[in-house]
Amino acid sequence: MVVQDDIHDYGPLMDKTPAVRVLLVNDKRTAQLAIHGCYQITGSLTNIVDQGQDLRRCAISISNGGINIGNKHYNHNELRIVSQQSGGIEVNSVRYRGEIRILQQLNDKLSVIEETDIESFIDGVLGSEMPQSWNEDALRAQAVTARTYAMYKKKIRRDDVYHLDMLELAYRGIANESGRLTQIVQDTKGIVMVYNWNIFPAYFHSTCGGHTEDVRHVFGKDSIPPLSGVACNYCSDSKHSSWSTDISKSAIEKKLQEANVYISNISTVMAVNPGAGNHGSRVEIASANGSKEMNANDFRLMIGPNNLLSTSFQAKNNGKSITFTGKGWGHGVGLCQYGAQSMAEKGFKWAEILKYYYPKIELVRVY
Repeated sequence: MVVQDDIHDYGPLMDKTPAVRVLLVNDKRTAQLAIHGCYQITGSLTNIVDQGQDLRRCAISISNGGINIGNKHYNHNELRIVSQQSGGIEVNSVRYRGEIRILQQLNDKLSVIEETDIESFIDGVLGSEMPQSWNEDALRAQAVTARTYAMYKKKIRRDDVYHLDMLELAYRGIANESGRLTQIVQDTKGIVMVYNWNIFPAYFHSTCGGHTEDVRHVFGKDSIPPLSGVACNYCSDSKHSSWSTDISKSAIEKKLQEANVYISNISTVMAVNPGAGNHGSRVEIASANGSKEMNANDFRLMIGPNNLLSTSFQAKNNGKSITFTGKGWGHGVGLCQYGAQSMAEKGFKWAEILKYYYPKIELVRVY
């Protein structure tokens, strides 16, 4: 439940729930589409170009200056699809609630964007970012955090084609929704975090390993109190609080090459300039061609965030492989999800959890 004393109204409230645009497919030659229920397709100038009921799964692609849906060709550079059935549009086997836009890109490639109201989006994010069985106050804290992040992105990307890449937040349309989660999102409807009455990028991660990091240290952004890092004694029960993994040097070199970083015959990898949570700000890679430094979180994402769990690691050269021994999972900035769950289990309410991980925030209702 919302504790009213913790919530402020942010001036004149929005008269309706804002919409967000989410990039689902980017710069691909093809994607899969299916539609359930009655649907309507409009062209670039909002004129109806097709309508029907139930479209079996088919490929979408670009050719001859237009968009192909199955065996039909539409001479438009953009199509918008709506279905009367909630969650009736399926893209790459995932169902979505909102309007779907198919846009031509260069070289006969396409992108697919969903436009939906932000509460439906947060409903889809919540069950993908946290286990649905977790404590309600941890889930409420996550809902407010994700909403704050999405609203911040909407603000700074106001005039862009899309506000959010689906990879920025775990989002699987309606796949991980439930009645319980929908009620939790509804409990916090319209509530976001602000600092000095400005919305900010509310980063979060799985497990910090003992201390969250300053946003300047990890992402090079201006440091503010809510993103400056705090001690965390709550995530020690996470299975990711400490870990060890062995990655072959050839696999590391291949991943780097895929990201246009060419290094061969790696000898060592070292996380340097550790922050308060021991996450390296930079990574130094020594090889036969000398040493190279790069942003530590960029390196982690190149190797794969599920392969190298964090940049808080020590590395040991094992000949053909490197053993990484580290703490935590994620970039380490903002809310620690396992810490939030532990705090909730200990009786902390969702507003208290947020004010712990994001010091000096205010909680405000914007719609």
